[in-house]
Amino acid sequence: MSQEPISEEPSNGEDPAIPLREELSTTSAPPTSPWLLAASDTPTTESRSIFEQPAFGRQASSLDILHFDEHRRTIWRTALAWLIAAVLGAGIGSYAMYQALGGKASSGSVKVVTAPVSTTGPIPDNQAAVVARTVLPSIVEVDVSGPNEQGLGSGIIYTANGYIITNDHVISGADVIEVNLANGQKFPARVVGSAISSGVDIAVLKINATGLPAATFGTTDRLLVGDTAIAIGSPFGLQATVTAGVISSLHRDLRQFGIPFSDAIQTDAPINPGNSGGALADSRGAVVGVNQAIVGGDTGGNVGVGFAIPVEWVRRVADQLIATGHAQLAFLGIAGDNLPNAKGAHVNTVAPGGPAASAGIRKDDVIVSLDGNPVDSMNGLIESLLQKNVGDRVVVGLIRTGAHLNVTVTLAARPAPTG
Repeated sequence: MSQEPISEEPSNGEDPAIPLREELSTTSAPPTSPWLLAASDTPTTESRSIFEQPAFGRQASSLDILHFDEHRRTIWRTALAWLIAAVLGAGIGSYAMYQALGGKASSGSVKVVTAPVSTTGPIPDNQAAVVARTVLPSIVEVDVSGPNEQGLGSGIIYTANGYIITNDHVISGADVIEVNLANGQKFPARVVGSAISSGVDIAVLKINATGLPAATFGTTDRLLVGDTAIAIGSPFGLQATVTAGVISSLHRDLRQFGIPFSDAIQTDAPINPGNSGGALADSRGAVVGVNQAIVGGDTGGNVGVGFAIPVEWVRRVADQLIATGHAQLAFLGIAGDNLPNAKGAHVNTVAPGGPAASAGIRKDDVIVSLDGNPVDSMNGLIESLLQKNVGDRVVVGLIRTGAHLNVTVTLAARPAPTG
């Protein structure tokens, strides 16, 4: 059954190729994590930060597809045989971290786009098929272009009136952005704002359309390691691609890979270049994360280690960007994880000089309450903190070597990126 066309909002005389924001700043060093004030002392794996590598990257050698130099733009959007040959022939070093985004091509590109999912026909024989039928209409391809180059990524319809969530690195540096819906309609898009300065690789786009099939956004609070995970996006320009796996880990610290974020979802659902900004969904068909990056092997493809930004972070910054064009997160200055068979949030890192350190919170403390409300996991603590504002004073209840303590912490703004 064909989908009804989406109605367009009045253009108000806008140019059909809506330009990106006028000022695009770059930094020589990646921003710090919203959770951590200082970088870890742990030796880092040779890698490339997504925050140092915008959609149009720096010039690279002919075999380094991670930089996406202008001679190898949009490898996956050319003939498939060339794609396979180029990827298999790219020797970039084992397990280098890179962003799972689209590349660029100046001419001669061929895009493969699958047909929209029908609501009739064969009956799904597994949960992934049920989820795909639910989520696919809400996933878009994001095509970006600049001088003599092109790129692509994925996005998620956030609201029915045209707000789209994607990664900042998908659209960073672009002059023109186009959103391709699952039903084949195309719309020019403008950037509403980006949360990259708050250490979150999320941007919000706006298209002039109404009646869009907005995705259902869930929560990570009910996620367990081993739960079903389904990734949907446009890897290599293959729009509406669905892959399935499991939740491999929660609260993964990515600083070892050069990404300043310490609360990622890890999944083995295959994620590849072009999936950036697409959905990671649970078995109920709810979006629980936005796909961001992968660890790639010698071929530059998926090896079963991908990462997504949890939905709580995504919604918090997206709502701020829509309301004000800017995002600011309250900063506690810890990183941690859940404790098996225990209640509370385990603190495994305290940022030197941060609010938590100044209040006396230590490594291996277990946080059990916030402002008198029980905290049963790191998930719960993060969700509570994301509702707080810069300057709020909070009472943190914790257990240290068997003793119960209450400490008062004044939440600060996330430190600005340096460099």
